[in-house]
Amino acid sequence: MQPETPTLDLQLDLTAVEATARRWATRARALVNHATCDDRENALGVAAFQFDSAAQYLDRGDTGKAREALRAARNYAGSEEAMAPELAEAADTLLDNLQS
Repeated sequence: MQPETPTLDLQLDLTAVEATARRWATRARALVNHATCDDRENALGVAAFQFDSAAQYLDRGDTGKAREALRAARNYAGSEEAMAPELAEAADTLLDNLQS
């Protein structure tokens, strides 16, 4: 008897994480539009780009690169310049989902 492979479940989970990463990228871009200074705008812009990158890597099945992008998103979002702890927490949650 062959053991079952969880490929389908893993793919569904990656799809959900990818979609969530794209939603958070959109949220980060919305915050960029309301940023009151250039430093905050830049940090949020990089966080948005990293969330988008993570989603693209997940679409390709590259979870290692997606984790790297999410760590970068977390670092930029949680920085003093960005002041976006909710984005940093979202990146942490997505990272946790990829670790499982």
